[in-house]
Amino acid sequence: MRIQPEVPLLKSAGLRADREGNGELRQACREFEGLLLEQMLAAMRRSVPESGLFGSSPAAEIYASLRDQDLAKELAGQGGIGLADALYRQLARKDGSTP
Repeated sequence: MRIQPEVPLLKSAGLRADREGNGELRQACREFEGLLLEQMLAAMRRSVPESGLFGSSPAAEIYASLRDQDLAKELAGQGGIGLADALYRQLARKDGSTP
């Protein structure tokens, strides 16, 4: 049994894709990839044991979190790991906005 949503996925989320591929949908896909990359960077950082050389403080943890966030945003903006493009192609095809 196949369930079809009554409202197209993108329209229900308030997103639209344009013919050039530079619309709100592409931006949302890049932001999603950025969030995923940020989580991956944080997980990788937690897997490395602390040396104790610099100590640990709440300020250092906040700084590391902000650094991960900025790096993830930069990576996603430069193409990232390709997740945003794949997600965009899939969602745009379901919406029927792009050929």
